[in-house]
Amino acid sequence: MDNRKLSISEIEEMDYYSFMSYLGVPYFHVGGPRSTEELANLCHIDRTSKVLIVGCGSGFSACYLSKRKGCSVIGVDIAEGSVKNARIRAFDENIENKTEFLTGDAYNLPFSEASFDIVITEFVSQFLDKERAFEEFMRVIGPEGYLGINEMYRDSNIEPHIKAKIDEAETIFTEVTGLQFNIHTPEEWEHYFKRTGSKDINIYKHRPFERIRDMLGTFKAMGGILRTTAMILRMLKYTILSKDIRRRFSRLDKGKRILFNKRSTRKHVGYILGTAKKGI
Repeated sequence: MDNRKLSISEIEEMDYYSFMSYLGVPYFHVGGPRSTEELANLCHIDRTSKVLIVGCGSGFSACYLSKRKGCSVIGVDIAEGSVKNARIRAFDENIENKTEFLTGDAYNLPFSEASFDIVITEFVSQFLDKERAFEEFMRVIGPEGYLGINEMYRDSNIEPHIKAKIDEAETIFTEVTGLQFNIHTPEEWEHYFKRTGSKDINIYKHRPFERIRDMLGTFKAMGGILRTTAMILRMLKYTILSKDIRRRFSRLDKGKRILFNKRSTRKHVGYILGTAKKGI
């Protein structure tokens, strides 16, 4: 979304998510817009809700929820470029009065206790120290408020050779993103909720793109055929011009193929929608 023209060397110095934001990729979570809406329903978000999205990226989910639910949303991200693009998105979608975007750290959120009704992460908590992060999330949630996560999972019981391939994909994503990438089991995600003293914990397992409409929703979220084509052409341009970017995309493609294309592994991974109510 950022329309500034950057040199190849400037782009190569970007971290992975800043680069994706620069290209115009709207979001990164596996389930797409449908999973965002389902998580919002599980957390009982309505027009009176005050929502915080940690790791908001370029603001797709924040703007989506504000428009769909009428709620007020604050998004926090550690990448300044992503926050800038989120503000541009909110302005372009005419909802800047219902959204706010700030640079911030998931372990030290710039808010007082009980500031929000709901805190959400999507494809973010799996990169974090869950015990530290969840404790901080719960700090800013008010009484009877919800923590909701949309993150990847792997099955608990997997044959060793298949587990090794999923481990390889984790290593690749850690390398490409520069962040420690861990795919936890549903039981492990439940454990992290329990450690906060929360109640009414629910973990719902989903497979990527369970329905055709999920793929159509993802395509629509990308901005339709013209914007999607333009984004792909930008990716091709930088792939051709930069050996470093070419290597990044090659490694990323390998990690995705392991998780989502190989029959032996894809049946053991997906995403979970997890919710928990703040305990007393």
